[in-house]
Amino acid sequence: MCDYTQVHYKCSHLRYTVRAWCTKYQETHKRCPANVVAIEYRLDENCGGFWSDKRTASF
Repeated sequence: MCDYTQVHYKCSHLRYTVRAWCTKYQETHKRCPANVVAIEYRLDENCGGFWSDKRTASF
């Protein structure tokens, strides 16, 4: 399993960032289930999908 960090943002969104790709992913480039090994709080910043000037995010 690949190791991920769960990141909490000011806007209440969550993101999962990879810490380390497992050997299986490195060989096949197919993602396996996330293994969350750390939680990080970035409560002083919004995620990239949030804008304060009321534009709408397109996902």
